[in-house]
Amino acid sequence: MGLFVLVGCGTSSGAVRPLEPAPTGDTASALCAEAASCRDTLKALLRVPATSACDTQKRTEVARRACALGVGEGCTQLGRVEGEASRDLFQRACEQGDGEGCARHGLSTLLGEGAPRDEAAGRAELQEACDKHPEVGCGIAVLGLTEDARRRDASPEQELLALFAQRGCDAGDGLACRFLGEAFHEGLGVSRDAGKAFELYARACEAGNGAACANEGVLSLQSGAGASTRADDLFTRGCALGSSEACRLLMVETLEHRGGMKDDATQRALFREACDRGAAVGCLALYDALRHQPAENGTRLELPGLLKRACRLGEARACEFLDDVSRVSQRQCGAGSAPACGVLGALLLSEPTVESEATEGMRFLQRACQEGDAASCALVLEVAPRSSALTCRSR
Repeated sequence: MGLFVLVGCGTSSGAVRPLEPAPTGDTASALCAEAASCRDTLKALLRVPATSACDTQKRTEVARRACALGVGEGCTQLGRVEGEASRDLFQRACEQGDGEGCARHGLSTLLGEGAPRDEAAGRAELQEACDKHPEVGCGIAVLGLTEDARRRDASPEQELLALFAQRGCDAGDGLACRFLGEAFHEGLGVSRDAGKAFELYARACEAGNGAACANEGVLSLQSGAGASTRADDLFTRGCALGSSEACRLLMVETLEHRGGMKDDATQRALFREACDRGAAVGCLALYDALRHQPAENGTRLELPGLLKRACRLGEARACEFLDDVSRVSQRQCGAGSAPACGVLGALLLSEPTVESEATEGMRFLQRACQEGDAASCALVLEVAPRSSALTCRSR
């Protein structure tokens, strides 16, 4: 990782996702004019994990529209992203018959999120949600009781958790099946049984729980002949379902067996998928694969962006390198180096950006351009037409 490789080299054509216009209320109205179409649209959007700020914003607008039209699922989805207003939204969702909303309201009561913590009331709400809506409520009940015990530094009630998980799994809840599989794998509240754990992970994976696919894949690797291929298939499925751990494991397997990849483009596509799903190792691998390729328009900000994403996903090496780049470029920019100002600007502009980073980055780029740095001038021309969309870019 060199200082100026951040903007001096780019990626192959098509490496950056095309920008989408920020959705508006009118866009949401067009997608769902009435309750039934809103419900269908929201379900379709939620089947695929969001990989960009635009994806998230679009589904939030649809959820807001659906909630306003009385669709409980919309209120629940909106509550998951609205912060302080989430408790009221979950209550509204529950009143409209959405079981997940009921369970999440109970979760907020138990954990004291949006209201004073009330253990008795929270446990009662979670029990009721599991009783009435086992297909979604029981797994969330396990999640809530486990987190409550962790926050109190108490031992989880493993037998009770296993009972909740069993009931939810019997109703087809992938999350509950995964929790029950983990209980059998570790012998928590039930007898240790690796075969039963494998079966439950498989059920959870089939039900769409990506983390369970990852767990099933790990057990598959221990099973003998043909295990690697089976595990790769499971990690691939789990990654596509949005599990960052499945993506990480798929990356590890791929890097250990590079001969299995057909070509560089296939490999880069895997790295990108892993990065998009939250696996820092994918971001770093994609950075390493792209940094020696020639720069092209529309791709110059991706390299620093990959490092920023890796850092925010917990990769210490990326954070340390970015700190070094920022410190050196600030010092050199202050001393009059136009290229250093350009590097700093590109770093701030690269996605994901927070608060005023995009504005500050453009200011540094324009300064570098005015002081004669041709690369910065080219980047200003490239970025300026899209500046209004800087908050709606791939994360």
